[in-house]
Amino acid sequence: MAATEREVGYSGAFGAGKTRALAYKSVQRASVPGARELLCRKHLVTLKATTLRTLLDGDGDQPPVLRQGTYSHNKSDKIIRLHDGGEIVYFGLDDPEKIGSYNGTGCGIDEAVELTEEDYRQLRGRVRLRAPGLERQIYWACNPGAPGHHLAQRFGIATNARATDPALAATGTRVVFTRALDNHFLPDDYRADLETFTGLARSRYVEGLWVGSEGLIYDRFDRTVHVMDREGPWAATWLGVDDGYSNPYCALLVRVDGDGRIHVEDEDYCRQLLMAEKCERMTDMVARYGLNVAELDGGEVDPAAAELRAEMLSRGIPASPAENEVLDGIARVQQRMSVLKDGKPRLTISPRCTNLIRELGLYEWMEGKDKPRKEHDHAPDALRYVEAAISVGGIGVYGI
Repeated sequence: MAATEREVGYSGAFGAGKTRALAYKSVQRASVPGARELLCRKHLVTLKATTLRTLLDGDGDQPPVLRQGTYSHNKSDKIIRLHDGGEIVYFGLDDPEKIGSYNGTGCGIDEAVELTEEDYRQLRGRVRLRAPGLERQIYWACNPGAPGHHLAQRFGIATNARATDPALAATGTRVVFTRALDNHFLPDDYRADLETFTGLARSRYVEGLWVGSEGLIYDRFDRTVHVMDREGPWAATWLGVDDGYSNPYCALLVRVDGDGRIHVEDEDYCRQLLMAEKCERMTDMVARYGLNVAELDGGEVDPAAAELRAEMLSRGIPASPAENEVLDGIARVQQRMSVLKDGKPRLTISPRCTNLIRELGLYEWMEGKDKPRKEHDHAPDALRYVEAAISVGGIGVYGI
């Protein structure tokens, strides 16, 4: 409630009073004359059933946050006007394009973990109005998610800890953490039931920790170990490319040092690009590091992307159909994440590679199967392609 940072989050386990705290903060800010506070959740129907209910109707024996007689409510326009104050405009993000019609002095987001990175970016761009004595602010609440979630990365939320790493957090961000059992107002029988939770459910929903699910594929990946900047000299430079149009295409610029360790220097990650545009972006990415595409040691490309490989080759960009044994490739990348006796990992990733870092923390197995889900796999696939080529082709050459 007292936080003044540009972006503040309340990361709480079950029963932490997150929605109520969010509603109180929204009302506190909207009480300032001239304020226009936005209040949203991913889906409008869920917002009405949860956040809006807490705000206007109350929950159980809890009274509403806004007392009757202190406001007027225009349901068709979805605007709550506070007497002698400002207003709260509420909406869902079911249609992201409609976000552009909203501007506010602040924005409250309930269950923010449901939002995509683009959803959150769009909301950041809507908080630009001014009101006397009121800091422009985005404030959110949610249950903890996976450590690869975009909020965990933006706010520097540590894995297996209720803390943030200032070195990883974006400027002007803050998170407040709580455990479920910190709330002494919870009924005894409810607290006793929470004590029976085990595994992932206990970690996230009782202890309030941002941890990966038990089905996480790259469970060895640790941002505090694997994410860093590095400098050469480099023994080889490769491209790993996963193709897509509606789904993202991803190109990774991968370096190999004299000890056989690899470093992902940069990424290009985008949707709805033509083949020529992808090749131009790859060429530009390579050029940023003083290289010509002809100097690359190899390019490992999605084996299903024959058209992209042909376009790359026509422009002098190395392009071979990547080895695509999924389970073998995953095992190679997992092994690459090991730390050697000198305390240094065999794989490092530049902080610039935000999509690779995010997807490594979200990529999961299908429940009960030795098969990955077809979600959050674009950058990991590009890494897997180039890793297969370096591991197999590099035996006896790069000391791998």
